[in-house]
Amino acid sequence: MKVVILAAGFGSRLRPLTDDRPKCMVEVNNVKIIEKQISNLLKNGINEEKITIVTGYKTEKLEKYLKENYPKTNIIINKDYETTNNMYSLYLTKNVVENNDFILMNADVFYEENIIKELLESNRKNLMVCDDGRYIEESMKIVKNENRIIEISKKIKEEDAYGVTIDVYKISKEASIKLFEIIKQFIEVDKDLNSWTEVALNILIKDEIFESLDMKYKWVEIDNQEDLKMAEELF
Repeated sequence: MKVVILAAGFGSRLRPLTDDRPKCMVEVNNVKIIEKQISNLLKNGINEEKITIVTGYKTEKLEKYLKENYPKTNIIINKDYETTNNMYSLYLTKNVVENNDFILMNADVFYEENIIKELLESNRKNLMVCDDGRYIEESMKIVKNENRIIEISKKIKEEDAYGVTIDVYKISKEASIKLFEIIKQFIEVDKDLNSWTEVALNILIKDEIFESLDMKYKWVEIDNQEDLKMAEELF
């Protein structure tokens, strides 16, 4: 199982904390977000060399930290992070993870390690980790038809939403091939470099069965100071 962590963004709403560091290096009770994510993976048997991190904003600082602490991780630099979104960052990993089972996550979520444990232990091939019954305006929401996820978007109305994703996804080898075909259409043909990865996932789920991994573990997507305060109280 390979892993992609998308960590290229600005984190502008966390300023001044992100004036001199990427968002994923902001600390929750003295633990960096990226440190927690990598620790979650290592504790569940995923080796460093299986982890690919896409950097962008303040990449030098993150690269230095990774090389000092997790030297076997793979680093890919999104040099166009100022004008692209995270689908483009994932596109840059295609030679590493296309045609492989992999876990995809954004680098701004602080969460418990048991989430990865359940994700790996599940025999279901394609999963979106979900906080079922919860609705957060800015988060990605999902709609389900029985067990199958039929829509993922930030725009889903509360009355239609099954829950919110925590931006952690398990994608099978077969689904990864189709996902990167969709992404290549966006990037290479349509020249759309500024879409969310979930836009491609929303197309993929029409063809590949995705289910939700429902959980009640602790997690916080850290976008602003209020989120950071919540995370420090929770953890």
